[in-house]
Amino acid sequence: MGRCEQDKKNAEDNSEVGSYNCPSNRDHRDSSRRAHHPNEIYVSPTVMMVMRHSERVDDCCPGWIEKCNKEGKYEPFDLNMPTRLPIQRPLKDYTRDTCITRSGAVLAQMIGRGLLMTDNTPDVIYCSPSLRCIQTATWVREMSGSKALLRVEPGLFENFHYPHGVPRFISQLQRHVFPVDKTFRPFLSLETVVGKQETNDEYNARIQLILNAIADQSEVSTVEKELKVLVVAHASTVDMAVGLLREVPRKIREEELDNIAIPVPYCSLAYLKKKCNYWVPAAHQVPSVTYEFLTTKYNHYFVHRT
Repeated sequence: MGRCEQDKKNAEDNSEVGSYNCPSNRDHRDSSRRAHHPNEIYVSPTVMMVMRHSERVDDCCPGWIEKCNKEGKYEPFDLNMPTRLPIQRPLKDYTRDTCITRSGAVLAQMIGRGLLMTDNTPDVIYCSPSLRCIQTATWVREMSGSKALLRVEPGLFENFHYPHGVPRFISQLQRHVFPVDKTFRPFLSLETVVGKQETNDEYNARIQLILNAIADQSEVSTVEKELKVLVVAHASTVDMAVGLLREVPRKIREEELDNIAIPVPYCSLAYLKKKCNYWVPAAHQVPSVTYEFLTTKYNHYFVHRT
């Protein structure tokens, strides 16, 4: 028996402790037993697309909070800044949880259109709780034609040291302006993620845990299909997805995190296909976006290092 066949047999033999046995899916499974559809089956992801968020305002307009604050009222001073802020909250809350630019919204839309053109419309979408990730995922979802609601997963948040405190993320109530799945139960709570300063090893372990949980998460379907999952998070997430999900995992080092945005620019996307119990990058599955001095292509030599 080959390795793939053995893995499949093991998954069948251990269905009660398999990937589907998480709290939210147990609830769904129990309710499904009460009203079972004869054609319902469980399908697991075979394609995972992990991308970085789009262009952030504070990168383009340093000190934008102070400059745009006119007696407590937001007034953009650059045409690339949003005409109005995406949610109503104190301006200072945007300091550590910034929004995306107008060109950033266009860039995210182009990625979404690329997914639609290449028949890669995501069936499931996860994103980091950062506002820029939620915004990016929303635009990609809309332009790709996906019907999936956004699953906001705190465990996908990046690991950066915030000298002035952790970001004040948007609340459940403030999320109502975005197509967020209100029934989704995260794998990790926000309190668990931001409750302490992580070491680099702990950060690698957390992202590996979350990505594997996403990869193992079965979904209910009425047809046998290739389940495609989109994860919208941070530059380091893209690099770690390629490194941590392969047959021989590779961690990201602490010194590599400092300038990770250079080899993994805005809206970079890693396209991974499942092979047995690990994931393999597949090139040229989704077109990149290129301007004269900008590209969404990640640095192949850096991300695919050993």
